[in-house]
Amino acid sequence: MHDKTPIFRSLDMIEERIREKLTVEALARGIHFSKYHYQRLFREAVGDSVMGYVTRRKLALAAGELAETDSTVLEVALKYGYDSHEGFTRSFRAHMGVTPAEYRKYRLHVRPQTMEERSAMMYSKTTDKIIRELNALIAEARETADYTRKYRGTGHGEEFYGQFWEFMAARTEEMAGELAKILEQVTAIAQRPDGITARFRIIKAMEDAAFTCSVTVFQTGLMMARAGKEHREAYGPLCQSYSRLAEHARMKAGCISAFFQELAGLIFGDMRQNGAQRIQAAVQAGRDAAGKLSDPALPYGYLAEGIAEIVKQLSKPDEVAVSKLEDLWFRMDTIAFAARTDMMREPSHEALFEGIWEFREKLNDLTKFLRSLQEDMAGTFAETDSAPARDRSPEKMYSDLAMQEGILLFWLKGEIQKLGKILEEEQKAALRTVCAKMAQAVELCGSETAQTQAEEIIRLLGEAYEGLTAQAEALGEYGGPLSYIAEEVKGPLQYLTAYR
Repeated sequence: MHDKTPIFRSLDMIEERIREKLTVEALARGIHFSKYHYQRLFREAVGDSVMGYVTRRKLALAAGELAETDSTVLEVALKYGYDSHEGFTRSFRAHMGVTPAEYRKYRLHVRPQTMEERSAMMYSKTTDKIIRELNALIAEARETADYTRKYRGTGHGEEFYGQFWEFMAARTEEMAGELAKILEQVTAIAQRPDGITARFRIIKAMEDAAFTCSVTVFQTGLMMARAGKEHREAYGPLCQSYSRLAEHARMKAGCISAFFQELAGLIFGDMRQNGAQRIQAAVQAGRDAAGKLSDPALPYGYLAEGIAEIVKQLSKPDEVAVSKLEDLWFRMDTIAFAARTDMMREPSHEALFEGIWEFREKLNDLTKFLRSLQEDMAGTFAETDSAPARDRSPEKMYSDLAMQEGILLFWLKGEIQKLGKILEEEQKAALRTVCAKMAQAVELCGSETAQTQAEEIIRLLGEAYEGLTAQAEALGEYGGPLSYIAEEVKGPLQYLTAYR
């Protein structure tokens, strides 16, 4: 202990006496410093005030006991110097993002580390903020899944809707599980040689969660647009709970991205050959999956077309960046979701969809592989001298818009196929025109000249919205899904117009 600096000796003292009523004066006397000098040096070394650090250590250790023992919340509170359950809960929530009960219920525990460990790792208070945001989102996601299962079991709707909401609950729990894995890695950010990469993963995981939530909200809305009035009203509260979760996920993703604005992504230099083999395996699996679904006698052409487009993007390995690949994976996830709902309607066609699950797994494996590469910058799979930073630049905004509208186009094609014989030839032609306009807008958004094409993109999406709305009105009670998709198509026009 004698070879440590006075500040680190005081940290040892805090650990030894953490359950006592500690004061700045007592800690300063323990290392023979004046109160003023001790506070100044402590903040310089630790990055926090003395009592701020003491409070965070008490709460971190209390969290460990909540996770690992059967002690009541009040017992833990009293053990670490709190006078009441309420005061402890307020302090715990402000630090951890959740209440003590939620922390225990959803198993959000991360091993508490001493400041000495943190200092050795260049641990920052930013990490505490990330833990807080992640805890809150994980708890809300799991609460939403629990609420979904309880609510859908109250007798609303038919067996099909029960399957649908169970699938949604499982999907939400899966997202919470992925965030929990990231939470476990947070305290090791600077302990590893790829600390920057680990931080990138945290940002990307939050962005993925926000996107997953937004897609889930869209899918629940589209399902309810197909449903009758009775079911729409019955399941309204569930749809609202997913909308709240999506809004909070977007907000938290923005907070964490702001914490790490300076970070870029990964370079994939010395593992190109291994990666190229994985890409080829995914391409072949995609071609096989699309082949099984392309029979014109079956209503699955839109699935085959969506898979073929992903395969086309994968077939250019020199252009496969990690961010692009993850976007493709989400598109594939959307296709897989559509296939599952189609399979619920036609269980006898299950064998036709097996290739989709295999392709999805290959794509997921490839995505994880590229994420795991341990470099300092993000770039394409080809060797490059530099790579753009992952920020909210105009290029990123248009790239996100291309992905969003591309997914809407995919769902629109699916709805058109489902309408089948209901459509007159004139209506089919009008909807083909809408699809063509959306496809053109997607292509422009994904091009290098997207910013200079803003007026044309706005025009195309506006005309697509008007065309869809007109057809939805003409279809009457069958037009609900088209009307719902039309509103989503129009959504980005407001901020796109303002951004010009």
